[in-house]
Amino acid sequence: MAILHFDNVGIAALTCAVPEFTQCVNEDPGLEHAAYVRSFVKKIGIRQRQVSLIEQTTTDLGHAAVERALAIAGWEANSLDALIYLSQMPDFNPGTGNAFVMHKRLGLPAACMAFDITLGCSSFPYGLAVCASLLQQAHINRVAMISGDNVWSCVPYKEVLLEESVFLFGEGTTALLLENRDNSPIDLSLLSDGSGYEYLFNPSAGSRNNWRKGKTLRLSNGQQITVPPPKGNQYMDGPEITAFSTTTVVDAIKEFLERTGRPISSYDGLVLHQANRQIVRTIAKRVGADEAQVPLSLDRYANTSGASVPLTIADAYGGRSAGMLSLLACAYGIGLSWGIASFDIDASVIQPIFRTDRRFDEGYITRD
Repeated sequence: MAILHFDNVGIAALTCAVPEFTQCVNEDPGLEHAAYVRSFVKKIGIRQRQVSLIEQTTTDLGHAAVERALAIAGWEANSLDALIYLSQMPDFNPGTGNAFVMHKRLGLPAACMAFDITLGCSSFPYGLAVCASLLQQAHINRVAMISGDNVWSCVPYKEVLLEESVFLFGEGTTALLLENRDNSPIDLSLLSDGSGYEYLFNPSAGSRNNWRKGKTLRLSNGQQITVPPPKGNQYMDGPEITAFSTTTVVDAIKEFLERTGRPISSYDGLVLHQANRQIVRTIAKRVGADEAQVPLSLDRYANTSGASVPLTIADAYGGRSAGMLSLLACAYGIGLSWGIASFDIDASVIQPIFRTDRRFDEGYITRD
């Protein structure tokens, strides 16, 4: 395991914006599948989420989040040297990444570089490593890291979204501002296992599937599908992902702690990707963390993909008056990919999660 070590990287602000609308798991005992719903809530731990019912994308939420973050830090937008957007769901085509949309909205100069990182649930440690690496350069002093995905864009109509009695994913976008200044070091480790990509992917999208429309294929769990599948986009082999999360990821955290020479008890918090409650508790127990060290946000916000870790930090620590927090974060998911980050953050720069219905109408070319 390689440990990436960064000095002189400080966090100036952390914010999180979520949509106004709250959708709750339907626990009506009269439901035909009420027993399944009760079991879902008990095992997965999700009771509600925030979703957009209007044309509101992650860049709309991201703009609200980064504006608030800039105000907290006391920075002008044009003082940013780089903007990194972590998302799998671009407003437009993947090449026109969300970073460019945000670059325009903030009125950033050409000297501010902007690009996307297209990871999902594991993106926090990867994004942090990229931002910290940029800040090691002589002429890069301030970086914005924005993380978020949509839910509603994966369904054909919002009515489909609202009919769901249970769900895994919610919406929220976070903004993290980092700068070059004296600070305690950040340690990171990033890991990948491409042999597992077929356990968590979209079997109906991508150029390869354009050649396979109408063909019947077999997924890793033995299920046969016809391309494109009649419903849903994301495929997940639950047993494989659970095994990966509770063994491989656990081993990685243990090795990270051993290599950095810090016991888990030395951290104020262990912030884990909010996949489901059982996985979070299993990982925490196996690495020896106290339950009080491990915040949960998925019961109210569900799995918010790449925003999961910073959203959970905002939920757990936002609004605290002051004091340095020493956090160990771990995120894992698509790829397969996983990463661990050890860093300190002043609680006073973490803002509580806020709701917004802000959205932009833009990006369409019309002709008379």
